[in-house]
Order: sequence, then C-alpha cells, then structure tokens
Amino acid sequence: MPPHQSGSLRSETAISDVISLELHRVEAVRRSLAAEKVADAPDIQAKAERDQLAREHDDIERTAEMLRKAEPALQSWTKPAAPARQTRSVWLVIVALWISTALIAAGAVAAIALLAV
Repeated sequence: MPPHQSGSLRSETAISDVISLELHRVEAVRRSLAAEKVADAPDIQAKAERDQLAREHDDIERTAEMLRKAEPALQSWTKPAAPARQTRSVWLVIVALWISTALIAAGAVAAIALLAV
C-alpha cells in the first residue's frame, strides 16, 4: 500500500472513532434527558390536562355568552318549569286494593254460607 493511503486510512479511522465516541455521548445525554422526562411526565401531563380543561371551559363559556346575546329566545330553559300535576299517593291505591280484596272475600264467604244451608 502506498504511504499516503495508509495515512489517510488512519485519519479516517481516527475520525470515525471520534464520531463514534461523540455519538455514544449524545446517546447517553439523550437517555438521561428521556429519563428525566419520564420522571416529570405525570406532573407535566396533569398540568397539561388541567390547562386544556381550563381552555375548553373558557371556550364553552364564551360560546354560551355569544349564544345568549345572539338568540335570547333560547334561554327558556333557564326559566323555572311549571309545577307538575301532583299525582295520587301510592298508599291510596294500596288501601283500595285491600278494601276490594276484603269485599271479594266477604262475598265468597256469604256465597258459601248460602249454598251450605
């Protein structure tokens, strides 16, 4: 091999070694940063979710206010509803059933008594 080529091979090998070492260092730094991110991830994610929820709540409030201004007739749901008709108590139905059962039983007893005589 000519001497000028062996020197260039050594310098290329040295450069590739330096690049390889730098890549290892960069990868080590990247892993340590990723580990820090993983450690901080729950806090960061919770904060991001709270911020997102607050932004969405503000958007809903602004939209509702704009709707109230644009269409006041749509606010009928805010007025109290008319009182519902009061229904009969379930106890009234139960008493009526017991009375009708007693009358039927009394009629059956009277019918048996008449037939037995």
